[in-house]
Amino acid sequence: MENKIEFAMCLLAQMSIRELMDKKNCDMTTAIADFMESTTAVCLFDKETGLWENGPDYIVGEYEQEKLKAMA
Repeated sequence: MENKIEFAMCLLAQMSIRELMDKKNCDMTTAIADFMESTTAVCLFDKETGLWENGPDYIVGEYEQEKLKAMA
């Protein structure tokens, strides 16, 4: 079960990064760096938060909210 959860986390991170690339019109390197340095990514890879149980749209929404709060 652990391997399946970790696989799901990695897949969701990839899908979220692809969505961010489209939304921000940026390259993969930039999207990966921005996402993986975020608190959202940390939460995605923490089994206790349950963020990995959501889809990429939800995860990207959490990431965008995090960035908005950081700008305020």
